[in-house]
Amino acid sequence: MAGRREQRRRRTAAAAAAAAAALILLWTAAAPAGQEDPAPGPPGFDFEARFAVPAGVAWTDTGLEVDEGEEFHFRAAGSVSLQRGNPVAFCGPEGLAVRTVQQPVPDRNLGAFIVRVAQLVSISKDEETGAETRNEIVRFVYVGSEATVRMPLSGRLYLGLNEDVVGDNAGELAVEVWRRAG
Repeated sequence: MAGRREQRRRRTAAAAAAAAAALILLWTAAAPAGQEDPAPGPPGFDFEARFAVPAGVAWTDTGLEVDEGEEFHFRAAGSVSLQRGNPVAFCGPEGLAVRTVQQPVPDRNLGAFIVRVAQLVSISKDEETGAETRNEIVRFVYVGSEATVRMPLSGRLYLGLNEDVVGDNAGELAVEVWRRAG
């Protein structure tokens, strides 16, 4: 009888351990962007954050203010569709070997991972509707799957795709961001 109790106790303990491991795995997979441990970054850079960059959103605001000349390192992974339902419209951070005159960085692949730095100049308000318009100086920089970028101006950092028509996109990129220490 004691042997059966010990076997039952061991099975219960093993089941509890398996359930705990499954919960940890589930929690880690579902953790918000920025919560997981980053992959090692380049020497001399401090990890800032990890972001999910949805393909169906024009720009993802990082909340980071950058200074002109400051260096950032970006690493992007994942797959997006630049036209939901079109099997040939899938790409990774390097984009598709297609170029249009309307994309933000016209000499780089459509859908490639890029960053946008926006320096706020002023905000104007429509007296009738109350709508605000942000007047900004904007610079776009190609990144692809991984690159170190010197910021072209001071302002707010945004992440996105080299694509102007995002309403029919699907998927997302996972992007890790490091800032040069110093």
